[in-house]
Parts: sequence; structure tokens; C-alpha cells
Amino acid sequence: MLRPEMVEPGTIEEAVAALKCRRGAMPLAGATDLIPAIRKGLAKPTALVNLKRIPDLSGIRRVRNGVSIGAMTTIADLLKDPTLAEGWPLLIEVGRDFGSPQIRSMATIGGNLCSALPSADLPPPLLAFDARVRIAGPKGTREMPLAEFFMSAGKTALKGGEILTAVILPKPAARAGAASEKLTVRQAMDLPIAAAAAAITLAPNGKTCRKARIALGAVAPTPMRAMKAERVLEGQAVTPDLIALAAAAAAAEAKPISDLRASAEYRREMTAVLVRRSLESAFARAGGGR
Repeated sequence: MLRPEMVEPGTIEEAVAALKCRRGAMPLAGATDLIPAIRKGLAKPTALVNLKRIPDLSGIRRVRNGVSIGAMTTIADLLKDPTLAEGWPLLIEVGRDFGSPQIRSMATIGGNLCSALPSADLPPPLLAFDARVRIAGPKGTREMPLAEFFMSAGKTALKGGEILTAVILPKPAARAGAASEKLTVRQAMDLPIAAAAAAITLAPNGKTCRKARIALGAVAPTPMRAMKAERVLEGQAVTPDLIALAAAAAAAEAKPISDLRASAEYRREMTAVLVRRSLESAFARAGGGR
């Protein structure tokens, strides 16, 4: 197996400099995706810039109107955080089904996003929460919506020398609810064949959808928002028929492929089912009908 140089920066600035000045260098986070890729010859870094010793990249902090999650925060850390449990419990639910206990103790939120796998677990719920990402690089710090971060399978908007430093979640509004569903062959330790997450914010009457977010995973080259489906819901009284229409619209927006695990037609059909279930649960969690 390739044995690249190991670089151990202590600050974000040192990490950026190491990535910038070493041709072929790659950041090292939890390594649960990177090491298998190196073993298979899919990644061939000349140097690995270890981000684990940078304290500013870990931890969950309350910020103005939301929360900031350091990119090196592990999935296991997400499960233990009371702030997330209070305002974003869906992340706890998704984290519990993430790989195995061993993987959860190593895998990081930043690594899961930067792998840019269409079937990654965290992008759909984070997209439903309107997450933003903070990026540090040679030209300073910038932020962007997570919806614009994924460029294609395995490729993100990160430029040379840049690293993802944090994920920022806005504070949920009153009468908001979120839920997710995924289809897998096995109960655990399996990537989804199709996945969906939905978030709904209701008007004070408890019936009208003020804001909707629908995100899809494993049914397009990248995790994606189903924006046309969102518009089906917004401004309308939420009913079973309306949810079914939005689910059908989301399935129409999906861009699935056929492979050994499932056909494109099956993935599209199941997308409608998963979106419908997610919307029904999100509506109930938002206090719909009460």
C-alpha cells in the first residue's frame, strides 16, 4: 500500500499551508473513507495532512441564531451532544444508524461531507436543515450553502489548499419538524439504495406549510435538494394528497442510475415512498393538525 508522508499541523493555518505547498497532499480526518480508497488505489496522496490535532476543528458550539459543528467532530460526539438533541434531534437519529460503533468513533462530519458520496448518510438531513459550510484556505475564510458544496460524485467545491472547518445550522423555527428515511438491504453497516429527509415549518394555524425542505440521497450524482417538490408544499394546507403530490415531484427530480444494488426505476419509485414517509413524520413533529 502507498505510504505517503504524514504531516501534523497544530492550527488551521498550518494545515492550509501544508496542503498548498505539497503537490498531491490530502487532508486526513477520520480516514474511514480515505484509507479504503488508498488501499484500492482510488486515492494516491503524496502526503496526508492530519487534522486531528487541531482543536479549533472539533466540538459543537452555540453561535448566533444556531449552532456550529467543527468538521472534525465525530459521529459519536454528535450522539452525546445535548444542544443537538434539543434543537436538531434528527441528526442524533441518523447518527445512531451510521456504520458501526467503531466507525462512529472515528468518522467525522467533515469527512462524511468531503467524501461527496451520493449515498453518504449526513448530507440529506443537513440539506433539509439549510446547513452552511465554512471553508478555510490560502485566501482566507468563506462560507457557502451546503446545497452548493457538492459538485459531482466524489468532488466538492473545495479549491487547492482549502479545508472544511465547520458546518453551521440555523436555529429551527417554531412549529418546525424534520424526519428522514432510507432504504437499505441490511439494518446496519450498509449504504442506502435511496434516502430522503424532509423539514417542514408550519404557520401558526398548524396546517399551512410556511417552509419546506426535501433532500435526496443515493438517487443522483450528488446529494440534492428537490426544490420543485418543496414549492408544491409551500403556502399550501398540508394534506395527505398534497404530500403525495410533493413526493411524486421529488421522485421526478431524482436522477437515479441502475447498478448491481437496484434499478433506476426502483430507486425512483422508492424515492416517492421515502419522501412521503419523511414528510408525514416531519409534519407530525411540527405539530401538524394540532
